[in-house]
Amino acid sequence: MLVKEYSTKIENTCHIVLKLQEKDDLTYFSLLKNNSLVRIHDPILSQIKDLIKLKNPTKQIKPLEMDELAREFLTERGGDFYGSWVYYPWRNILVHILPEEDFAEVRTVRNKYKITAEEQAELSQKKIGVVGLSVGQSVAIALALERSFGELRIADFDSLELSNLNRLRSGVHYLGEKKTCIVKREIAEIDPYLKVTVYEEGLTEKNMDDFLLKGGALDLLIDECDSLDMKLMMRESARNYRIPVLMDTSDRGMLDVERFDCDPTREIFHGMVEGLDSRSLKNLPMKEKIPVVLKITGLETLSTRMKASLLEVNQSITSWPQLATSVFLGGALGAHASRKLLLGQPLASGRYYVDFDELLGLGDTSDAKHQTKKSINQQVESTIKLTNHLSSSYRLSNQELEEMVEFANLAPSGGNIQPWSWFFDERGVLHLLHDQVRSESLLDFKGTGSLMAFGAALENIRIWSAHHGIKIEICEHVEEFGAKEIASIYFISKGDPSIQLSKDSLYSFVPQRITDRLNHSRVPLTELQLDQIKAVVSGTEFQLKVFDHSTSIDALAEINGCMDWVRMLNKQGYKDFVEEIRWTPEEALATKDGIDIATFDFGAAERALLKIISNKQAMDVIRKFKLGQGFTKISDDTFKSASTIMVLTAKDFNPKTYLSGGAIIQRLWVIANKLGVSFQPVTASLFMFHRYFKGGQSDFSEFEGSLIESSYKSFKELLELKDGEALFMFRLNITNGDVVKSYRRPVKETLRIAKHV
Repeated sequence: MLVKEYSTKIENTCHIVLKLQEKDDLTYFSLLKNNSLVRIHDPILSQIKDLIKLKNPTKQIKPLEMDELAREFLTERGGDFYGSWVYYPWRNILVHILPEEDFAEVRTVRNKYKITAEEQAELSQKKIGVVGLSVGQSVAIALALERSFGELRIADFDSLELSNLNRLRSGVHYLGEKKTCIVKREIAEIDPYLKVTVYEEGLTEKNMDDFLLKGGALDLLIDECDSLDMKLMMRESARNYRIPVLMDTSDRGMLDVERFDCDPTREIFHGMVEGLDSRSLKNLPMKEKIPVVLKITGLETLSTRMKASLLEVNQSITSWPQLATSVFLGGALGAHASRKLLLGQPLASGRYYVDFDELLGLGDTSDAKHQTKKSINQQVESTIKLTNHLSSSYRLSNQELEEMVEFANLAPSGGNIQPWSWFFDERGVLHLLHDQVRSESLLDFKGTGSLMAFGAALENIRIWSAHHGIKIEICEHVEEFGAKEIASIYFISKGDPSIQLSKDSLYSFVPQRITDRLNHSRVPLTELQLDQIKAVVSGTEFQLKVFDHSTSIDALAEINGCMDWVRMLNKQGYKDFVEEIRWTPEEALATKDGIDIATFDFGAAERALLKIISNKQAMDVIRKFKLGQGFTKISDDTFKSASTIMVLTAKDFNPKTYLSGGAIIQRLWVIANKLGVSFQPVTASLFMFHRYFKGGQSDFSEFEGSLIESSYKSFKELLELKDGEALFMFRLNITNGDVVKSYRRPVKETLRIAKHV
């Protein structure tokens, strides 16, 4: 009967701690000791020596003397009856160890004084839950090694698979074994006195409260599971019970902290999954999970390799990748942050990065750019250095402010980069600022492209304000290229009759403005359409050059094709192009910027070229041997299907011209769409001309420069432009079909409001 009872005990606890002062334990110890199949390991004297050293840190005890002291110590305390014997059935071994208090003190002596005795005692009362034991294994083991808990609850329904052994510290002899069993055994071999509670069915809706609360509420929940619906569900419960949550993503050393204990009202995942709930995510196929993963992690903060890998999920891989180096780093980060949090040291909600590539100078600049971009947007307020301290007479409501900024953000921008940041100060003044990190590219020479985007956004402000009867004054601050402070908008009054009477008829058409890249058979514009479009620039400093003859359009196509080739050959131009394209609908939705590849009207040949473009190694070969003339044909259909190509010109090359030009472009675009005419910018070549001829020649190779010079010569002859500058080129045509509309970043990502407003 006794053997049966202990067999049951083994099944429930995975190992047995025997104290020989207890009759049943002594009986079972005798059975094991007399079993020839059980190996006896008695390292107690070694442990006693460590204990003696710990108790006598100032004494220098000689080895022979230490041996004698250890033997005397053991004899006085009963020999085999001293301490505990631990039976590990999976190894069939019986081990003699110190009693729990001494064992814990000796095992953690090297923790001091990074962890004090008082802190160690405090940690021994804490309860931690770890959900998911791929990454979670490393966290759990690190916590156990430091003895940072009194109870550890682990949950995972999965068993060890061969593909797990790229990151889980285990062995092939454990294949098919429950991950919970493997982790519990490993902790038991480190410290058999630690309490580990196993949920081998994983965390479920049914056992959620049991996991979080049974035997006392968790002090900390660590999420390392793959289930998206469970991630949300556990946070919903943790927030309800005021339990903080940590998560490591095993990518760029990102640690996520949500202090629901300090703020039980805070949004889950910092508000990044607004509108999603756990039930809507249940049983999602992998393809549909990726956009959610990107919402949770934030695409801009993922490593380059992870971005590429996510696009390969369900293609060449079955799930997102994890490496042992990242998992081990995550284990260390998670355990370190857990200890700090549990000891009451300040650890704010947010995201923290320990990126090895960045630390070693190996990081990809696109990722660094995105990270900087985020910090710039968060510090917009500190960039305001305007000397004009006037206040708005009319104070916008929060609803009016958000609606107006959302309307302004409908403006076009090169590559749909959306380079604006808005700051609404305590005086009720709205400031437009240039997020230069977001816009930095080969084509945005001196910020000319961004200035046109700002001009278009300010034009939207005028249209919105007129429609709502709000009188405004726009003060432009741009005096030179490279300015960060673009303009300030003052709100004068609302309900002025003169404003009401001058409601702008374009208001309802601005949200409908769209870039149409469809290529259909050429249909000439009517005279009425042309006249109304040309009328936009009448009486301004700008002119429109109109090309509607097939010969001139073919010539423009050749020039543009050559410049497309230059852009793909140029390292920065290629990098910009690849980064501004959103290669999947999921990526477009996740970033809400860039150009969705679905908006292009490409045939089989163009799609083959895109495959080459997206392969960096192939592009390196093309660049090295000056190949790639096929790029010159990629936009042929764009030009040759055009009803007309127009070029906006001006006399001067200065920032105010570009700002004003942006407003003109916005009105041209909206009016064209209102007339049923599609509009598409084809202006990249002009921005490269400006860079090359106005101080940026060093950005191009000698071969690229020769192509630019020959193309520009042909362009100037075609335009017959002796004086002035060509600012913007666009295509007008008539198309029929569904057009994919570009996304816009949420207002909250672009608008900052002074805290004391």
